Amino acid sequence: MPDPQVKPGPSRFVKIGVPVLISALAIWLVTRQLDFQAVGDAFGQLSVGSIVLILICFSVGLVLRGLTCWIILGGKISFMNTFWGMNLGYLLNTVIPLRLGEFGRAAFLAERGSQRLSYLEALASIVAERILDLLVGFSFLVFCLFFLIQNEALKKIAWIGILLLALVIAFIFYATRNKEQVVLWLRGRFNQSKLMVNKVIPALEQLLTGFQFFIKPERFALAYLILAVSWSFSMIEFFILQSAILQTSEWWWPMVVIPASAFVNALPAAPGGLGVFEAGTVGAYALVGVDKAPALAMALVVHLVQIVIPAALGAIALLKTGQSLSSMVEKAVTIQHRKEL
Repeated sequence: MPDPQVKPGPSRFVKIGVPVLISALAIWLVTRQLDFQAVGDAFGQLSVGSIVLILICFSVGLVLRGLTCWIILGGKISFMNTFWGMNLGYLLNTVIPLRLGEFGRAAFLAERGSQRLSYLEALASIVAERILDLLVGFSFLVFCLFFLIQNEALKKIAWIGILLLALVIAFIFYATRNKEQVVLWLRGRFNQSKLMVNKVIPALEQLLTGFQFFIKPERFALAYLILAVSWSFSMIEFFILQSAILQTSEWWWPMVVIPASAFVNALPAAPGGLGVFEAGTVGAYALVGVDKAPALAMALVVHLVQIVIPAALGAIALLKTGQSLSSMVEKAVTIQHRKEL
């Protein structure tokens, strides 16, 4: 009998085939006409001191991101559980595609919330973190486009992105602030639908509860500021690499590269964002005139650090909770499957 957990046909292709194709295309674009010798030469410019500084910067940025997640959750669970859950999510995302690890991360947080945090509230906090990421990334990018780069086409793209993001945040703010009215309206509008009344509306109510962060100005501003500092440490990583590998560089280039690579990395791709992060980084550096080989070398170093450290911390989280990686992967995939039903 076929496995009921795996949907055959187009659905399975979308889940597995499309991400793999996107990663394959990204890898082809990056390696096409690439001087591999030049990539090796770029790696040769790195010193042990540079690598140590990059590891320190990434670790500090990771702790600050964990603090941001804790603030978004409103202290409903401890900082350490928030931090372990965040890294467990990163670990899961390195082995399963489409960022399904976030479902496992939400389950981990809910289990450690001592009944104070529902699964959907935990998932809402992760969505809120991603939205805040977009806002911080656009802030840095817009600063560069309007004050450091003279390119009207890029400025138009930035304005469109800001407008769309502002509309999403405004919608979430309105729905969260008026949660009771929105829920009552939906119950009245769809009172004949058992699916809406018994599943969709209660789920939406819990999500809006998790979005309370957006209507708390002090929490929102503090989380935004801390996350912006976390992004700044990522930019320092690239600045260290630029100083070691490139003959000439500008201090503000990472302010373009980090948002661009992060946005591209949001595409559905193979586990760990294989290929797409590198493509985003190489493409962003191409905008400021950096050759593909050194740009790829820098991207590979940063991406490797982004995978190894969170994966190690995620493994520690598994050991502390007595769970296995396979059980968490199964839990994440099962939860995602149920959400589709």
